Amino acid sequence: MKLIRTLAVYVYLGLVVICGVPYFNYLQKKKTQLGEQLVTEKIYAYARSMAKRIVALTGGKITVHGAENLPEEGVALYVANHQSYIDIPVLMSVIARPIGFVAKEEIGKIPFFKKWIVHMKCVLIARGDARKALTAILQTAKLLQQGHSMVLYPEGTRSVDGTLGEFKAGSLKAAQKGKVMIVPVAIDGARDIMPRGSFFMYKKNVTVTVLPPILAEQVQAMDSKELAAMVKSQIAQALGQSVPEKNGDELHG
Repeated sequence: MKLIRTLAVYVYLGLVVICGVPYFNYLQKKKTQLGEQLVTEKIYAYARSMAKRIVALTGGKITVHGAENLPEEGVALYVANHQSYIDIPVLMSVIARPIGFVAKEEIGKIPFFKKWIVHMKCVLIARGDARKALTAILQTAKLLQQGHSMVLYPEGTRSVDGTLGEFKAGSLKAAQKGKVMIVPVAIDGARDIMPRGSFFMYKKNVTVTVLPPILAEQVQAMDSKELAAMVKSQIAQALGQSVPEKNGDELHG
């Protein structure tokens, strides 16, 4: 069953990703007629439908706590811990409003994915290159200023065992420069569906806890290190983990 489940996910993902490119191109050509907002919503609706189907094909279920904390209006930077590649479809299943992701640049090298990245207004970030990382954070801030909510993983990489890694405080400057709220999100169990380094998909359940938004005014008033420490502490508490006193102050690496 593990092999069948895994193949079903990858075959479905490949077909939907390939079919999505001409559909997205068609919508872009209709932008003048439909309006940019409607085009963005249609693109995200297609992508979200795919994400929900992927989670369903793994056999797992998502339990959401704090759904009332999901903003119904306004722009937000969703800040989440990173356990697995499956985090992306999990969050898309939970968040109904259009969002883009800050993801590692290697994803852009996968055939057809680069088109998706452009159409969904995602940002690619280079790990280990401070200059490129800063450029990515500024791009993220610009998208936030333009009214497009984003998802960011301040650990910069997937956790091996589910334990929270170092939060790169500089990455949260995207919210400060974009002058938007931060919505902390705790993901628990995603690594059990697709462990780091594993090709296989396992039938496991995920819990997503959406914490109360940190309003834009408070985000602006805080030092980035202090902000990162607070967000990490909130996510750690939701995961039932303790937080070391020291926290990172670099960008994604």
